[in-house]
Amino acid sequence: MWLAQLMSPRNFLRFLGAALLGIGGLALYVGYGTPFMAVVTVLGAVTVAGSFFADSALAGRRRREAQAFAAIHGWTFHEHLTGLLAPLSPPPFNATDTRYVDVIKGQFRGFECYDGTFEWRVRIDDDLTLSSRHRVAVVRLADELPRLMLIPEGLSSAISKILGGADRDFESASFNRNWRVLCSDPRIAHDMLGPRVLERLDALTPRAPMLFERGLAVRIDREGEGIASLASRLGGLIAVAQYLPRHTVEDHGRFANSPGPLPSMTTPGALTGGYRPDMRTADERHLSRPRRRGVDRRFTGTHDSSPDDDGRLASDPPGR
Repeated sequence: MWLAQLMSPRNFLRFLGAALLGIGGLALYVGYGTPFMAVVTVLGAVTVAGSFFADSALAGRRRREAQAFAAIHGWTFHEHLTGLLAPLSPPPFNATDTRYVDVIKGQFRGFECYDGTFEWRVRIDDDLTLSSRHRVAVVRLADELPRLMLIPEGLSSAISKILGGADRDFESASFNRNWRVLCSDPRIAHDMLGPRVLERLDALTPRAPMLFERGLAVRIDREGEGIASLASRLGGLIAVAQYLPRHTVEDHGRFANSPGPLPSMTTPGALTGGYRPDMRTADERHLSRPRRRGVDRRFTGTHDSSPDDDGRLASDPPGR
C-alpha cells in the first residue's frame, strides 16, 4: 500500500521538484551556476510549490461540496472525524498519522452513513515520508464481525496473493473473476456474501476495495472521486449490511454475544458498600450464563436469514 503511492501524482510531482531543486542547488554550491542550472532550480521550486497549491485548492473545493450537500440533504458536516476509522487495522488506516476530514454524516436507506477524505502519512525512513488521500465512504453495520476484505481483481489483488492473502471462491463465477475475498473466517464470509449480495457487488462500476471490520463497512476510492458518486459508492456496502443474516449476527457478533455489564456495576451501592459475597456470586453467574440471543433462538425457532426482497437497493442518490 505504501510503496504503491510512490507514483501517485502528488508524490511524483514532489519527488520531481525535490530532485530538480537538489540538482540545481548542488550545481550552484560547487560553482557551476550556469543559466540552465538556475532554470532547473526555479523549475524545481515551482513544481513543489505548485503541488502544495493544488492540494490546497482541491481541499477547499471538497469542503465546499460537502457543506453544500449536507445543507441540501439534511446531513451533518464535520471538519474532522478521525476517531471513526481509528480502530481499523489494514493499510492505509494503520499509518503513522491519519485524518478523516470534510466528513458528511446522515441516514441513507435506513443506515448510518459517512463520506469524507481520508488523509494518511507514513515514514518509510529518516529521509522519506509518503502521504496520500482517499475518498472513503462508511456504513455502520448491525454488529462487529470478523474482518472481511473485498479487493477488485488486478494489480493490488495480485500483490495481496503474493504476500500470502488466501482467496475464497463463491457461488458466482463472474464474482470470482472480478473480486478477491480475504477473510479470517470463511464460514462468516460465505454468510455475509450471499447470492443477492454477490449479484450487486458484481454489478458495481467502478469497483474499489472494501473492508468490513469493527462494525463498519468501508469503501476506499481514489482521491479524485466526487461526492456525486456517493449513492453508487454506498450501494455495495449497504448491500452487505442489508442482507446480513440475522443468525450470523447472533452467533458471531461481538455485541450480540456480550454478557453485558456486571451486576456489581449496575446495582446501586455495590461499588461503595464494601465487600459483598452476593455480588461476587452474581457476577460469576452473569459471566457463565449462555449467550442470550442464542438461547432465544433455540426456544423461539429460527429467524429469516435476510430481509425481504422489498428492501432491494434503489438507484436514486441520497436525499433525492
